[in-house]
Amino acid sequence: MAKTSTTEQDYKNQPDCTDLGHIPGNWGLPVIGHMLPWVKDMRGMLEKHARQYGPVSKVNIMGNKGVMVTGPDVMQEVLLDKNRNFSNEMAYQNTIGKFFEGGILLKDFDDHKIQRRIFQNAFKNEPMRTYVEYMNDIMGSDMDSWKSINNFVLFPHIKKTLLTTAAKIFAGVEPGTPNFHRLYKDYVDMLEGITSLVQIEIPGSKWGKAQHAKRDIFNCFKTLIPERRAKNETDFLTFFSQETKEDGSQFTDDEIVRHMNFLVFAAHDTTSASIINVCYELAKNPAWQERIRQSCQAFKAETGKEALTYDDLDSIPDLENAMLEGQRLHPSVPWAARRTIREMTIEGYRIPAHTLLWLPYFSSNRSEKFWTNPTQFDPDRFSPGRDEHKKHSFQFIPFGGGAHKCIGMHFAKIQVKCFFYQFLQRYKFSVPENYNPWLMMVPMPKPVDGLPLKLERIDGQ
Repeated sequence: MAKTSTTEQDYKNQPDCTDLGHIPGNWGLPVIGHMLPWVKDMRGMLEKHARQYGPVSKVNIMGNKGVMVTGPDVMQEVLLDKNRNFSNEMAYQNTIGKFFEGGILLKDFDDHKIQRRIFQNAFKNEPMRTYVEYMNDIMGSDMDSWKSINNFVLFPHIKKTLLTTAAKIFAGVEPGTPNFHRLYKDYVDMLEGITSLVQIEIPGSKWGKAQHAKRDIFNCFKTLIPERRAKNETDFLTFFSQETKEDGSQFTDDEIVRHMNFLVFAAHDTTSASIINVCYELAKNPAWQERIRQSCQAFKAETGKEALTYDDLDSIPDLENAMLEGQRLHPSVPWAARRTIREMTIEGYRIPAHTLLWLPYFSSNRSEKFWTNPTQFDPDRFSPGRDEHKKHSFQFIPFGGGAHKCIGMHFAKIQVKCFFYQFLQRYKFSVPENYNPWLMMVPMPKPVDGLPLKLERIDGQ
């Protein structure tokens, strides 16, 4: 039960609390703490800590000392946050906040609520119909070009496809233009450097390139704002440039570029991971690949549609279930963070005010308590009659929960379904014989080699 604190209203001015000697666990190596096992094998680190210390343990991720908490009951308490006990902004200030400060994920309470309400207008049905048309055209064109590529590796190509889609839909930046090439390079450089162990801005270093890329992304968006304030377009940048807040004022240029930076990142990076990992599982499970392909072909035979429209997105249950199963085994967002605002108790442990909490979203994803044969790829576990994901409302949270539940959740699902509807009907695909890659989880979950695929064009395409 939470206790009141005299510093409650001043939580943004307080340093992280690291007085956690009463919490089981350890701080790992000097300076970097548990960063190496966190990057190399986050799942293994979680399981080791849970075995040794239970559901609450102290950890140190690159100097960010805090408490890792696991299990659906804790996730529910923290993410629903009924008593406003947890801060997003302060939780991320020393990690992704160095790149995405001011983005909607890093907003708290009333500020977050107001801006989220404005964001939701851009995700309404009519704009989404237009977005689906854009993404189908871009995806189809890119996929057709893949048939001529030798030694095809999915990661760089799907990343480019989804960044092209995000740049068009969110920023109105057309593929192939100088601004597109600029943004593409900048996002590659920024994401390459986000997990750098040496976070000093040395020219030419990963961290230095990442910081330079962030500034250039800001400058790129800022140069586009004046014309967007005057045009009638459907992209997000135009929407933010013209939208007014509750007091009638417009977003400032600085607010707009910070929101855009985070949105374009979130719209392509996490969805790239989702598509790569579903492809990985379907390549390893050809019977499932063929079953979903036949479901898509049956829908096409019935409707004559080469691509899914907005109204078709729930018409192929196998697509939905495969996407969810990919998220269960390989979550695109494997962890989240919060920081306590006041002293409280979690699982019987006293957690001081201003303590950083690490929340591994995947902590229950392979638990035998909830899932049958939990390491097996089995999309049917999400089908009516089995519904294995419904034993606890927070056992499976690929898009988070509570007030900060991913605002782009539906958009991400649309991207995945539109991609596989076209891809599965164009290609059969497989991985090399005896393929057993290291499945990294940081900075994004995927096979470390980017997933090499053998593509076989389907007859008639």
